[in-house]
This record gives sequence, structure tokens and C-alpha cells, in this order.
Amino acid sequence: MQWRESQTNLYLVSSPAVTLNQNILQCSPAELSEGLVCFITEVKRPDGQPYSPDYLFYLCLSIQQYLFENGCTENIFSDHIYSKFSEVLAQTLRAFNPSCTASGSIYSRVEEEFLWDCKQLGVFSPIVLLNTLLFFCCKHFGFTTVEQHRQLSFAHLMRCTKTGQSCTKTTFLRFYPPICVKEFDGVPMKKHKSENKDDILEMLENAENPLRCPVRLYEFYLSKCFKSVLQRSDLFYLQPHASCTPSSPVWYASTPLDDRTLEAMLVRILAVKELRGVNKRGPDQQISGDMLLLSDEDSD
Repeated sequence: MQWRESQTNLYLVSSPAVTLNQNILQCSPAELSEGLVCFITEVKRPDGQPYSPDYLFYLCLSIQQYLFENGCTENIFSDHIYSKFSEVLAQTLRAFNPSCTASGSIYSRVEEEFLWDCKQLGVFSPIVLLNTLLFFCCKHFGFTTVEQHRQLSFAHLMRCTKTGQSCTKTTFLRFYPPICVKEFDGVPMKKHKSENKDDILEMLENAENPLRCPVRLYEFYLSKCFKSVLQRSDLFYLQPHASCTPSSPVWYASTPLDDRTLEAMLVRILAVKELRGVNKRGPDQQISGDMLLLSDEDSD
């Protein structure tokens, strides 16, 4: 804000007509949205060089954290009034090409823990819960495209239990990819379900921290959906109800989240350090030979 006010060359300012308040806590959501667009468009390092896309995202997350800490409840990454900012940020992050450290590890300024601190992961709102499920599926299933995430459905994701030799039970989510349907001379023909274990993906529970447990958060998601959608094979990420509150019994409509919103969420998630270079088969996918696999229905 101070830099904008000091400029005599208006060609350097993206929106000269926009007047911004230096105290963001005194800005209306509309004013803050305009200010954030100007911020990520104009901000430079002290030496005049541009910030990397991941660092810009980190700075915006820091602004979000500051707002939450000062009693502001709006989410600059998901609330409708911030849609222009979200779109510009997504465009910036699409160009993110992470660097590697000397040890060969991939570097990003944004780390998973900071997303939890900024309340971008958890159950703080319907859209944040969706963002959390998206994050888990990227991290544990290795999904990096909208098309991969669209394979998910309530009918193809099952809660299961592993029982070890010591009779200790471990809960996990198992994803069975949908059966492909091909046509032969115009007649649909079902392709047999693959028996290859590489096609089946699994996500272990986090027993040490239930508030960050994929299984528990997925169960909470199911509790906030209409029961009529829970067996659907064509739905997973649902559109949040615009007027719902945290105490509402149902958070989601029976319609899918639009691709544009899903893609913007995905671009932000894939900027996280822990997800750079993620592969399709992470550490959760290995099932040891001494485990007996049971679905919850069989276990009960």
C-alpha cells in the first residue's frame, strides 16, 4: 500500500483508480479482494525482483492467518466475493516450477503444517472440508489432475479394517477404480475389473491425531451429505450449500462441485512442499502379509 502511494509513474500500478486502506482489518471484503489482486500482481522483493509463485501463496496464507487471528471469519481462498483473487492466484500458481535443494529434495515455501495453521485444512467450513479431502487424495493416492479426482465416488471408496496378528485393528479407506465401459459395434461392453493390486489405492487412518485423520474426516463428510447420494457412483466432491452454517445438519447439495473451483483448489494444494513429486503409490499403499483385510460390513 505504501509503495502504491509513493508511485508517480502510474504505469507501474495495475489498478491506479483503486484506493486501498493500509489497515486490512478495516477493509470491507470487496475492498480486500481488490487489494489482494493488486498485491499479488504488483508486489516485489526489496531488490525489485518478483516473488516466486509459492512465496506469493505463502504471503497470502499469512494474510489469511492474520485475519483469522483478529476475528475475521472470511476465507480469502474460497468465499465467493474473493473469486477474482482466487482466479488470479490460480493463474500464478500454474506457473510454479519448484527448485531442488543440493540434496535433491524439492523445495516449496508452503508446507502442510502451515495449511492447518491457516485453517485451510480441517472442518472449519464445508469448502475447507472439501479442500482437506482433496489434499488427502493428492497426498495418499497421488492424484494430480481434475480427471483423476473425478474418478472418486461414494460407491468406490470403502472404509475397511486391517487386523494384525496381535488382533490390533487399523482402519483405512480403500478406493476401487470404476469399471471401464467400452463399446463394440455400438453396444456397451463392460471391461472386467482388474485384479492388479496396483489399481487399488488405500489411505491409512491417523490414530495419533483424530482431528487430522483421513478416515474420521471422511466419515464426518458423509454425515454432512444427503443419505441419497452415499451410494452414487458418479459423485464425490459436492457443492456446498450457500446458506448453511456449521451447525446445519446438511452442508452439501446433491450436485458436484464445479470443475473451475476444483481446479483452483487443486492448483493451490499442489504447491505444498509435501506434495511436490508425489507418486501414485505412496507409503500407505503397502499391505503387509500378516494383515487380514476386512470391510467394515464383514468385520461387523
